[in-house]
Amino acid sequence: MMRVYACITQQHDLWLVLLAAAVCGFGAWVSLNLARRAAAAAGRARWGWLAGAATATGGGVWATHFIAMLAFRTSLPMGYDVGLTVLSILIAIGGAAVGIRHAIGGGRLAAPLGGAVAGAAATAMHFTGMAALQVPANLHYDPVYVTVALGLGVLLGGAGFTAALRIGSLKGLAVGAALLALGICGLHFTGMAGVTLIPDPLHDMSDQIMEPGLLAVAIAVTATVVMALGLAGAIVDQRLAARTANEAARLRASEERFRQLADATTEGIVIHRDGVVLDVNRAMAELLGKPSAAFIGQSMLGFVVQNRRSDIERKLAHPTSERVELDLLHDDGTLVMVEAHGQDITHEGRPARVVAVRDIRERKRAEERIRHMANHDLLTGLPNRSLFLDRLNGALTSAGRAHTGVAVLYLDLDRFKAVNDLLGHPAGDRLLQEMARRMLEAVPSHDTVARLSGDEFAVLHRIAQPGEALALADGLVRALGAPAELDGQRMVVGTSIGIALFPQDGTAAEALLQHADTALYRAKSEGRGTFRFFEAEMDERLQARRGLERDLRQALSDGALCVHYQPLEDCRTHRILGFEALVRWKHPERGMIPPSEFVPLAEESGLVMQLGEFVLRTACRDARSWPDPVKVAVNLSPIQFRHSDLPATILGILEEEGMPPHRLEIEVTEGG
Repeated sequence: MMRVYACITQQHDLWLVLLAAAVCGFGAWVSLNLARRAAAAAGRARWGWLAGAATATGGGVWATHFIAMLAFRTSLPMGYDVGLTVLSILIAIGGAAVGIRHAIGGGRLAAPLGGAVAGAAATAMHFTGMAALQVPANLHYDPVYVTVALGLGVLLGGAGFTAALRIGSLKGLAVGAALLALGICGLHFTGMAGVTLIPDPLHDMSDQIMEPGLLAVAIAVTATVVMALGLAGAIVDQRLAARTANEAARLRASEERFRQLADATTEGIVIHRDGVVLDVNRAMAELLGKPSAAFIGQSMLGFVVQNRRSDIERKLAHPTSERVELDLLHDDGTLVMVEAHGQDITHEGRPARVVAVRDIRERKRAEERIRHMANHDLLTGLPNRSLFLDRLNGALTSAGRAHTGVAVLYLDLDRFKAVNDLLGHPAGDRLLQEMARRMLEAVPSHDTVARLSGDEFAVLHRIAQPGEALALADGLVRALGAPAELDGQRMVVGTSIGIALFPQDGTAAEALLQHADTALYRAKSEGRGTFRFFEAEMDERLQARRGLERDLRQALSDGALCVHYQPLEDCRTHRILGFEALVRWKHPERGMIPPSEFVPLAEESGLVMQLGEFVLRTACRDARSWPDPVKVAVNLSPIQFRHSDLPATILGILEEEGMPPHRLEIEVTEGG
């Protein structure tokens, strides 16, 4: 150390030494600042910044060396070989370029290794510059000092580059420049302390010698270039800083707008990279009942229900834009059904994926309500005919494979129309709901109770033997026959049931339901409040009844019925008081059909109103020409009296046929 100190203070002009140190420090600052710019740039811009940094580094090292050489005092005449002087600056710039390129290439050791290369290049430039010194003397180098000089250049160069490129602040740049300048100055003066000049008048001198004055001009030019690069870097720094500030402000504003838009939407938004959540909006946090911070850094699979995680993991590995329905876990443990779909984006300069999450619970509930309405009766909530037949088909298929049985029970409420007419439709609706409740209680839970229409119901009952169907039918008759309270009145309705069995009564759903309906008709005709199993002859009688009903309908349409009149005589005076109108039907194939057969058929089939109107109109038309005192009596079914428009119908016929009202008598048909 003392030898180096003596070299500086006794063998050099201190003012020029200070100038060399200043040029070295400024050059180190400029070179590392430009190296930072090269590290931040890309493409062709990076190469431009790299060239500037290498020029500033090499030029600064070269200028420092030769200013210090001008400061070296000796009594011997001095000059410099032009070729070696030029070679020394090329070595400095080229070595700096290699070192800086490696330092900004990335990696944990890139900066220290790159700085070490630049320091080694500076050392090589120093001894090349020493070789360019032309004096009538021989130069003797102390290996120890040469080694120390090389070590200073390599170690402090690596440390300077590491501080400047690893610490992104102004402080890091200052520390790096100070270390790099110390290394360059240290290697120079250590190297100079290890050199001994031994005068030799016979020493060969170069033919092309650069005088110190010319060297000073070259140094000035080099220093000017370094200062120009520093000025250019400062200007660019200022502009880039302004641009960066503007860009940062714009980015903050853009991020704020994005955040406002994201938080304003009702859909949940998740940004993730490789399944790790980067950000979520307010709607997503509210959807799962968690604070936004609870999502950040977590795996998306943690919010997915367990049985879907493997599927979602595959989709994360191979993302698509298809929509996916899945259940997410709310913070309280409940499931949240959502629809999700994603798109690739760039987030903070790196690829990521944004996923939109829509709550579809209400939509699913609406769809379920629609499906329920399509397959269920709105009043009672029971399955309708369509769903009943669907379940019956499924039950028949299963029973066929298992060789078991199925019973279809067809129910019709007795006296329901009377309750409906007496208390009104709202009371009738409540009665239907009460009967539906009783059926559900009486029927096993794995079977099906359905409302087919009006007051008609059906039961699908899985059985092992016919006796089970009998027991269920008996239980239903007793359950529905119990009194019911409606609007403060005690009502007894009851039911009749027809039963068809699989496979003996049919193997198709529609056929079984039809046969159960046929058995129901027999139960109602035999007194109601009971049940009957289907028998083959029932179907024959039913077909005959339906044929007769069809013929009656045609006869009413064609006017094929006629009215006969039975006189009403005063037994004392034998005077004719009037006539009773009696409807008669002569069938083209079966001949005369008694009223006792076709009138009940008309009542059951809904044709009684048309039949009654025909008899009433015909009787009024015929009686119009009779003597004035003679009256005509017309029988009406009790069913007709249930229609509120009956009085208006009678008055309309009297007016249309010109029949005085006092000549018409209305009687109620017995039975019904």
